[in-house]
Amino acid sequence: MVKLRNLAFSMLIVGAAVASVVAQTPSATTTSTETTTASEMQKSLEEILEEPTTTDTYRYDPQGRRDPFRSLIGPTPQLEPGQRPPGLAGFLIDEMKLQGIFKTRAGMTAMVSGPDNKGYNIKVGDKVLDGEVIRVTATSVVFRQEVNDPTRIERYREVVKDLAPAKR
Repeated sequence: MVKLRNLAFSMLIVGAAVASVVAQTPSATTTSTETTTASEMQKSLEEILEEPTTTDTYRYDPQGRRDPFRSLIGPTPQLEPGQRPPGLAGFLIDEMKLQGIFKTRAGMTAMVSGPDNKGYNIKVGDKVLDGEVIRVTATSVVFRQEVNDPTRIERYREVVKDLAPAKR
C-alpha cells in the first residue's frame, strides 16, 4: 500500500514537471506581436552585453574624506632623480643596506650601500634624505626618521639597521 502511494506521488511530480516544461515552450499558436517582443528583448540584451565597458562609467567622489589607499604613516618623499642631492644625502633610510661597522679614532663608523650599489661611510650626525644617524653601535646603526603622520604625536621614529639579522 505504501509503495503504491509513493509511486502515485512520484507520478504526480513527474506530471507537474512535464506540464511546466510544456507551458514554458512557445507554441505554434503564439501571436506575431509576442514573437517580435521576444526578439526585440533578445536584441536589446545582446546590445547591452556587447556594449564596451570603459573606465569613465564610474567615478569615486570622496566628498572630503581621505583616500583609503594612501598610507596613514605618510608618503615617502617622491622626488625626481635630478631633484635629490647627490650621494648619501639623497638616499632614503629604507634604500640603504648596512654592510659593516668599524672603529676609528673619531668613534664608530658604519659602511652602507646605497641604491646606486656604491659603499658609503656614515657616522653619528650624518644626514640622509628622510632623517639622520643618531647612534652607531658595534652591531647596528640607529636612524631618526622624520614621520609625516597626522595621527601620531611624535614627529620622528627610530629605525634600527642591524648588521646581523635577528634570529627567529
